[in-house]
Amino acid sequence: MRIAKSVGGCVAATLILVGWAGLAHAAESPAVSSPDAEEMSPDPASPDPPQPAETPKPVSYVEGRGVVFRTPDNLFEASLGFNLQVRYSHIDLDAVANGIDADQFRVRRFKLFLSGFAFDPRLTWRFQAAFENTAADRILDDAWLNWKFSDAASVQFGQYKTPFARQELYNDGVLQFPERSFATDAFKPSRDIGVMAAGSFLGNRLAYQGGVFGGDGQNTLRVTDHVMPVLRLVWNALGTMGNSEADVQGHDDLALSFGADGFINNLKKTGPGAFEALVLNYAGPAGWLGRSANLFTDGENVDVKSWEFETQLKWRGLSVQGEYFRGQAEGDTSGVRLYSYGWYGQAGFFILPHKLDIAARYSYVDFNRNVARDVVAVVDAATTWYFRSNDLKIVLDYSRTHRQRATGVPANDQAVIVQVQLMP
Repeated sequence: MRIAKSVGGCVAATLILVGWAGLAHAAESPAVSSPDAEEMSPDPASPDPPQPAETPKPVSYVEGRGVVFRTPDNLFEASLGFNLQVRYSHIDLDAVANGIDADQFRVRRFKLFLSGFAFDPRLTWRFQAAFENTAADRILDDAWLNWKFSDAASVQFGQYKTPFARQELYNDGVLQFPERSFATDAFKPSRDIGVMAAGSFLGNRLAYQGGVFGGDGQNTLRVTDHVMPVLRLVWNALGTMGNSEADVQGHDDLALSFGADGFINNLKKTGPGAFEALVLNYAGPAGWLGRSANLFTDGENVDVKSWEFETQLKWRGLSVQGEYFRGQAEGDTSGVRLYSYGWYGQAGFFILPHKLDIAARYSYVDFNRNVARDVVAVVDAATTWYFRSNDLKIVLDYSRTHRQRATGVPANDQAVIVQVQLMP
């Protein structure tokens, strides 16, 4: 890990210096039309959106971005939007595990986002706050700057989603189900603070994202001398996926994509059932590492490796995607080793083009391959009516969760969700 730390630190310093050089040049660069400044896409090779006119309106609405403001001299642009998801849930927890039923009305998400460019359209920025979170350290989602040298190279610095797991990189508002799969949530690092290079080649057929992050999660300053390198590679074999899980656009031609990514990290076991990283999904109570935290000795460092393979297909209203995850951890003093894996597959189809979609998903996680009876499997079925693409939609979802238990019979929990979304 000493080599990884040294290499990671050098890479981070290089990316920051290169990005700073670009920022210094921005003030002298002529203004050109704006690239997209949305949340990170699972397909880093997605083409730029249509360019605005030479003399754009100072205030306008752009679908997918919100209300866009631009100064007359074209030196500054900001788009304002939000994502509001309100839902009703009926939860039926299995009595064999002493579960109880619940009926819940909830604001699942309320995210306010601003994005745009400053001085030069190649210098983009984004801010996003999640007001549904009650914990102060989870309100700030995104805060970053990006300098685009060319299609083949850009540098991004700040807080945002680490480039791991295709489904995680999709915006919450364009998911096919109300929530991501159980496997994705168990393995993803999600947001962190760091610096990343990204780009694409061969007409967006090949794309990459690689960066160095703090490794302790969003809004968290690391107090140990480690970093978390992450690398993501994508091959768009046919076409482009667009920015939605379902085939809302209706691809006339087959679109097919493959990807792989991975990261390494080193986390300190700080106490019973806890690591230094309190907000990392995979190290939390429901994560593949956090669930087995008590295997490791308090105070020891744990080397973590995780990787993922993925594919996605869209064609004439049909959408199919899946991901396979692996996780491995080893204590540096106890020598304890943990192996975990999980996967999901989902498919959907528009029975009424652009309006009514039906979908099904199966997700599976084996938290510890050396222990019996610790598997969780989830089946989902959903149907969505799109009033105005992903900007306004309503989804009905049913899920059944099968939880193996170390003692006693397995538990089978059920849930029904009705969710309405407004994302102008």
